Amino acid sequence: MKNDYLHKISVKELSKDMGLTADEIAKLAGIKTARNLGKWAQSKPDGSRPNYNAFISLLQNGATVETLFGVNYAEIHNYVPKLPLEPDDSPMDYNDPKFIDALEKGLKIIEERKKKAGESQ
Repeated sequence: MKNDYLHKISVKELSKDMGLTADEIAKLAGIKTARNLGKWAQSKPDGSRPNYNAFISLLQNGATVETLFGVNYAEIHNYVPKLPLEPDDSPMDYNDPKFIDALEKGLKIIEERKKKAGESQ
């Protein structure tokens, strides 16, 4: 069965992400020799992929989701709602979901700080 969704894992990129040698990556992944890592670069049915525990170990040691899975989540993880810091000519939309979300987060932080301050007294 052909699988068009297999992502080729570049050992060179993985090594760069993690700052480790291929031998060190193999050890983290529970593989006896670094030569077997080459199978990760194949998008063939007989190519292999790290198992769940190997993925977890690699991610905990500096591998990126982009390198292991070929999926770019950087934009999602770096998203921070931006509010105008200075008034401008455009009217504020108080019903904007981004504004409401940011306001709720800010109020939650204030309440948590008040609670901590009350507990420490």
